[in-house]
Amino acid sequence: MLDQATFIMVLIWLPVMFAVFLINLTGPARPAGSVRPKAAAQAGGAKRSASGQFVIRIGKDLLGILVRSGVTPNQVTLIGLLLVLLNCGLYLLHQDPFLFGTGLILSYVFDALDGLVARAQGTTSRFGGYLDAIVDRMQETATLCVVGVVSGLWLPAFLVITGSMMTSYNKARAAIEIPVANKGWPDFFNKASRQFFLCFALIATHALPWMLEVGLWILAAATYFTAFQRIARTWFLISAYESASDPSGRSANPGPSDQP
Repeated sequence: MLDQATFIMVLIWLPVMFAVFLINLTGPARPAGSVRPKAAAQAGGAKRSASGQFVIRIGKDLLGILVRSGVTPNQVTLIGLLLVLLNCGLYLLHQDPFLFGTGLILSYVFDALDGLVARAQGTTSRFGGYLDAIVDRMQETATLCVVGVVSGLWLPAFLVITGSMMTSYNKARAAIEIPVANKGWPDFFNKASRQFFLCFALIATHALPWMLEVGLWILAAATYFTAFQRIARTWFLISAYESASDPSGRSANPGPSDQP
């Protein structure tokens, strides 16, 4: 049993590391005009493993195929949604958390390509960003619902769903009150962190049968912590905005605070 568990844990890390390498492709770009120091660039190149370069090259080749195929970023977003829903449907049939978690990782990696395709094609749009956010919520809800159905862990799954929705809504509602930078919210458990942690809990359940239940409770606590963290961040941002707008403390252009 020990050898089998060790073998399964090795299999767990293979898709995880593959996803990490591909997700690195979506890292923030350096500001225009900035120059990476030569020594730092050489050090980074020395540390990058041959396997990492191979995976990144595959990811770039796949991105190039998508860009040349003429597929639109919104189509990539919807394909990512279909892949997640397909994995959810299959999970209801085979009820194997390892297969479900592995399939979700690959689906989420594909879903992350929509922004890269949009930038490569020069077709970024406001509706594309909106659609991507809506699809993210649909994916997360569907995933946690089938986890609750198959595992019976409805309470922690429900708390993760509500905590995640609160986390997302807190930033969206703040954007109605004040100008908000989409990338300026470095909070504890954002969407990518939630996805990665849930996938890990699913595929680790083969070797650690208690991992899914414990992972869901940890995820529930982390999402609620992040939701309240964003409430606090919004309070500071609105206070700073109001102070800058009107030295007397009254906002020069108050938001529709009476809206739901």
